Amino acid sequence: MFTMHPILVEEFLDFLEQSLLEVLHGKKGTNELVEEVQDRYELVADHVLQNSEILEKFKQLFEYIEPVADMQPERAIKRVKNSLGMIERFRDWYLISNPDCSQMKQPSCEIKYAKRVGPRKEAILKKLGISTLGDLIFYFPRDYEDRRKIIPISEISFEGKLTTRGKVVNVETKKIGSMTITAAVLADGVSQLLLKWFNQEYLHKGLQVLKNKTIYATGLVKHSQFGGIEMVNPEIEPEDGTQVLEILPIYPLTHGISQKEIRRIVRENISCVCHYTDELPEELMKKRKLMDISRALLGIHFPKSNYHLKKSIERLAYEELFLMQFALLLSRKSFEEIGGLPKKIPGKLAEEFLRKLPFKLTDSQKEAHRQIRADLMSNKPMSRLLQGDVGCGKTVVAQLAIVDNFEAGFQSAVMAPTSILAMQHYRRMSPAFEEMGIRTALLLGETSSREKEKIKRMLSDGEISVVIGTHTLIQEDVSFSNLGLVIIDEQHRFGVKQREALVSKGKALDTLVMTATPIPRTLALTIYGDLDITVIDEMPPGRKDVKTMLVSVSKLEQVYEFVKKEIAEGGQVFIVYPLIEESDKIQAKAAIRMHEYLSKKIFGEFRVGLLHGKMSQQEKDKIMERFATGEFDILISTTVIEVGIDVPRATVMIIENPERFGLAQLHQLRGRIGRGDKQGYCFLVVGNVDDDALERLRYFSMTKNGFEVAEYDMKLRGPGEILGLKQHGLPELKIADLIRDRELLFRARNDAEEIVRKKEQYPDIVKKVKTIYGERLKLVKIA
Repeated sequence: MFTMHPILVEEFLDFLEQSLLEVLHGKKGTNELVEEVQDRYELVADHVLQNSEILEKFKQLFEYIEPVADMQPERAIKRVKNSLGMIERFRDWYLISNPDCSQMKQPSCEIKYAKRVGPRKEAILKKLGISTLGDLIFYFPRDYEDRRKIIPISEISFEGKLTTRGKVVNVETKKIGSMTITAAVLADGVSQLLLKWFNQEYLHKGLQVLKNKTIYATGLVKHSQFGGIEMVNPEIEPEDGTQVLEILPIYPLTHGISQKEIRRIVRENISCVCHYTDELPEELMKKRKLMDISRALLGIHFPKSNYHLKKSIERLAYEELFLMQFALLLSRKSFEEIGGLPKKIPGKLAEEFLRKLPFKLTDSQKEAHRQIRADLMSNKPMSRLLQGDVGCGKTVVAQLAIVDNFEAGFQSAVMAPTSILAMQHYRRMSPAFEEMGIRTALLLGETSSREKEKIKRMLSDGEISVVIGTHTLIQEDVSFSNLGLVIIDEQHRFGVKQREALVSKGKALDTLVMTATPIPRTLALTIYGDLDITVIDEMPPGRKDVKTMLVSVSKLEQVYEFVKKEIAEGGQVFIVYPLIEESDKIQAKAAIRMHEYLSKKIFGEFRVGLLHGKMSQQEKDKIMERFATGEFDILISTTVIEVGIDVPRATVMIIENPERFGLAQLHQLRGRIGRGDKQGYCFLVVGNVDDDALERLRYFSMTKNGFEVAEYDMKLRGPGEILGLKQHGLPELKIADLIRDRELLFRARNDAEEIVRKKEQYPDIVKKVKTIYGERLKLVKIA
């Protein structure tokens, strides 16, 4: 079944292309193809066919395909393949427009000298960051409105945005309470459509003038509560013969300028695109079949077709992704050109370390260690990201790297984002290290002055081989005798300058950064594209999956009873809330009030702690330390406990209002429990949530793999949310979309790798990349 609405030429071509491919893959017969093509051909109604040349070529294409049902299979297939080429050529010839380059100002021209821009508009445009014509050209639309297809009122059979046409037959304005509703009835002789505007009383007079006249109305159509259809807050335009049926851009606006005004300004000055020439290598343009930059810039503002828009987005997104990947790879090459210190690692200490472990490494851990050791022994400095799901065993791999580095005669530094994580690493690592003669120290902000001075002196003299700490490690007076390896845990929690400050404390350092936040490949290439990436994708044997359950808020009493039993059996419990304090604006529970209620009314016989983001780091560390050592049975908290904390006795996680968290964040919270040998239980307590939220939480409850969760979360919430810090470390992308343009990113990465190898041949690209990304991506060599 298909729609009986009129269709555009490009919609017909899209259908035709898909059908031809189905024939080639044996999914559709030629008889069925021809029948469907004939049906849809009859529905084509497109103003581009007013051009006699386009009409003729379109007919030729149809007539070329029509006989295939009567042909021998071999000949029919050949014609089908030829038809695919004809479609591609038709699109390129007739569905893409070229800019008019007869009158054009330079991109550097100040915006006040642009057509249709006076002093008032200049001030408004500057608020939008538009100071020159070039800024205007690169001020891209946020959306588009397709007005090429006019759906008769009588044929409107769906809810959504559309353009229709009819005669205004009635206009009235009435007040209901504090709201003014202006309404007009639009009729096409068969059916009627109600147009409604809220609190726009000034429109009444203009609508009265249009009474009994034909207009175009564009807006969102929906069913009214009385059974008819209505369009709310539509944009209307009288039919006066000047309408251009086209795809219109929708720009981000500010007070004082309308869509019509900014469209007019861009349209009057769009010829400026003719000044732009392609900076991408010609071989890439041909290889990827990319549109030239001037037509792409025209198409991003005023596309002739959706095909033109798609090709324009592809061209601009590719360039954006290519330059970003080139910058990351150039940064890495600059780092590599410093030259590393190849380390001699016999491997005997690592063997001794492994013999004493109470477990065997997984194959994934062994491979991670192999890659890191190869980096340490290489003549290039290591720059590697080690990522893996919560509990996969990254810390043991990091320890092996430290042991290898020590055996080669170098010091190591491990930097964690918080004191409690640093202390946790110290407690895990130091006993085994000290036993092997690897002297280890802990350096924190709260370390006493006397102890700090002692540790600094011993680091400088080379008496301490491993130091574990927080940002205290980057202070100027911390120096090393022979620092060879830096490990940064949860590196996205540090700023670029903090990381650089630690790396600068040695010459040709090997750097290993770790994260327990599963990051989809597209996001990893974007943020960590200058690093080699190692993923531990295997969990240690015997580790039990946390059982995750959706629970109605009405069943909370039963969950609390379960909690009491778990505590009685030696377990500990996290209860997480989205808010610190109650809010009038947000309907969600708050940690402070719930701590007061639960500690007195429900869990009076237990020790209940409270942790939230308004506490100082020192206070937070102290509370977590007390929970980790068993002083609290229950910890009521906000999400500040989400990363890295290890409490082996914690077996239960209760998350209230889970719909307020991202899935990646929920996965991190879930990872705080079940880290010992007992079964872990995660309860997601939901109240009245919408269907989308419920579906998202159901997916999470059934999915244990953190990378799958992160991929799903990125599709729903965008890439910036995966790390829990919006756009942290993420280069700004104006056109490219990491979800939509996933394959484009991989292609751009491959091409950037090829071009960066012969970067001397492309000085203009190197210069442009340094201009755009130089500061952010550390293109200056770190001495």
